[in-house]
Amino acid sequence: MNAIAMTGAAAALTGLLLAGNGDKAPPDPRDYGPDRIDISSYPDEQRKEYVVYSAKCVKCHPLARSVNAHYDARDWKRYLKRMIRRPNSGINEEQAAQIYDFLKFHADKMGY
Repeated sequence: MNAIAMTGAAAALTGLLLAGNGDKAPPDPRDYGPDRIDISSYPDEQRKEYVVYSAKCVKCHPLARSVNAHYDARDWKRYLKRMIRRPNSGINEEQAAQIYDFLKFHADKMGY
């Protein structure tokens, strides 16, 4: 099978998986880890941003996926650019900035 046929087959399989799972992405190994972050020691601003993050990110995948991603700030910036382009994400530019600020803070705190 050539590369184009393989890419088409992968896209078709992904489409089938998504069709059977609503708009949610297929399971990922990170989905089975912790599904929340203890923000009790975080500043008030990050606590507010966590609310936006936790409400928006679960529209497409379990929160555990991002909690267990262990990305650094640069990775989160790139990832969020992809997420806001998803038609069903419902994430606008302001919310993306809040989510990024929270994830950057969390990644720095965790040493990622």
